[in-house]
Formats: sequence, C-alpha cells, structure tokens
Amino acid sequence: MKNEHTSSTAPLLIGMAAGAALGAAGVMATNTSQRQLRRTARKIAKGAEHAVSQLDKMVGDFVEHKMEG
Repeated sequence: MKNEHTSSTAPLLIGMAAGAALGAAGVMATNTSQRQLRRTARKIAKGAEHAVSQLDKMVGDFVEHKMEG
C-alpha cells in the first residue's frame, strides 16, 4: 500500500536525479564519443532511478511508521 505523500514527491526527486545525470553526461561529452556518452547517460539515469525508488520506499516506511505510533 503506497502512501499519498511518497507518490507526490517521486516526480520531483526523479526530475532532480535526471538533472544531475544530464549534468554529468554534459561534462563527459567533451572527452567521449557519442556512443559511449549515450551508454554512460543510460547507466547514470538507471542508477538515479534506483536511488529515487529506494528513497521513496524509505520515506514511505518512515511516514507509515510515524502514523502508526
């Protein structure tokens, strides 16, 4: 069961993570081929998505715990 608070923060966190990934990819663009850049950007985006998912779960667990006690 997902809490309303956690689902409303997810788009913001995903946007922040995507911005960080794009920034890192932009820095790498000067020294890397297009193919390597796309590959790296995908890896960064996947890592950011995973981190946001974990953060969303932790916030949901925290809120749920506070509401119970």
